[in-house]
Amino acid sequence: MELDDVVPRPDHVTRQARWIAAPPDDVWDALHAVRLSRLPVTLTLSAARFLPVLLAGRGLGQLHDRPFLDALPVPLLASDEPTSVVFGGLLQPWHWTGGETGPQLDAAGLRAWYAPGWVKAAVDFRLAPSGSGTELSSETRVKATDDASRRLFARYWRVVRPGSTAVRWEVLTAVELTAAGRL
Repeated sequence: MELDDVVPRPDHVTRQARWIAAPPDDVWDALHAVRLSRLPVTLTLSAARFLPVLLAGRGLGQLHDRPFLDALPVPLLASDEPTSVVFGGLLQPWHWTGGETGPQLDAAGLRAWYAPGWVKAAVDFRLAPSGSGTELSSETRVKATDDASRRLFARYWRVVRPGSTAVRWEVLTAVELTAAGRL
């Protein structure tokens, strides 16, 4: 599955990539092994973002340590070992308490969703053999379903984007260190 199958013409895109001196199978295992407890930047930023949700009495069951990929705010849509994982879903992230919970949709349902008040978010991690190692990349795409949501998300994203990018770089670094046996 490609991100174009989920969010074909995004309003916002971020991409990060890193070459890792390990074969794709080892990088795949490392990507799935990275836990939140090994990501201090991610934990700090997530705690700051998650605090209003906790104060509103929601999300208490999500505080335990778990694999990073299990903690993404959108569900898994596809997994093709050892080349890619794709996540996607509906969000209202500009709400301090996380907004409404949208319906869980498959890729086609998410692509077709245009009810106002939402953004469609998709994230992938792709692994490709490269020389004697693997290129691990991640892309995040967001598309608003209406003009009001586009404006709300754009304000939110101006504040959150640097942290989101830092999280991806931290994850790529942790995967590299784990695949190399240094973490």
